Amino acid sequence: MGLFYGILTTVIKMEIKGIIFDMDGTITDSEVYARGLAMSVFAEKGYPVSEQFYSRLIGINRASGIKVLSEKTKDDKISADLLNLFTVRMSEAYRNNQIGLKKGAVEIIEFLRFYNIPAALATSADMAKVIKSFNSNNMEVPFNTIITGDMVKNSKPHPEIFLKAAKLMGVNIKNCLVVEDSHNGIEAALASGAITMMVPDILQPTEKHLNQGVIIKKDLFEVLDFIKQHVNL
Repeated sequence: MGLFYGILTTVIKMEIKGIIFDMDGTITDSEVYARGLAMSVFAEKGYPVSEQFYSRLIGINRASGIKVLSEKTKDDKISADLLNLFTVRMSEAYRNNQIGLKKGAVEIIEFLRFYNIPAALATSADMAKVIKSFNSNNMEVPFNTIITGDMVKNSKPHPEIFLKAAKLMGVNIKNCLVVEDSHNGIEAALASGAITMMVPDILQPTEKHLNQGVIIKKDLFEVLDFIKQHVNL
């Protein structure tokens, strides 16, 4: 406990100058719906997967998703077709306004805009999905800096996406707070050197992540309170 406390104390004394958000499961309340839909699609086509297997698909881009899914299908084309079908059906959910925002998302976005605090979206999704995610909630994409999964060579858990976001914001990654919900995202944030925060959704924090000083908050309202305490306004 003493070691963990020491790590956490060191982290929270750092000045936060920029915020980087994941999207699915962090800003948008999409992960539970997506898991049920994906597992249904895969089973329908003859490739049932467990929730444990599906968890490996959370937070990674399409190319990496194909590789993981091919452990089941043994064929990259079949895996790509499964993901295509999933994407089509997920798009229908967005058109039908079935995917909302996480509680506190609007408030935290408005706060960052009002105080002109640098903020970025770093998501494994593509830009089309980013636009759908916000448009289906009657708003334009509220981030000026956006890095999508197809804009980086290496998917999470590699830190490239967060390092690129920080560079585009003009903020040292060590002064960035990364807010994530997935294990792959947390690994990427830690590897980048950013202050790392998890707001659990489908996945809970691991003991390893707790020992590495990952800050845990229950929702975006708590994240907003933390930002208010550690950003110079």
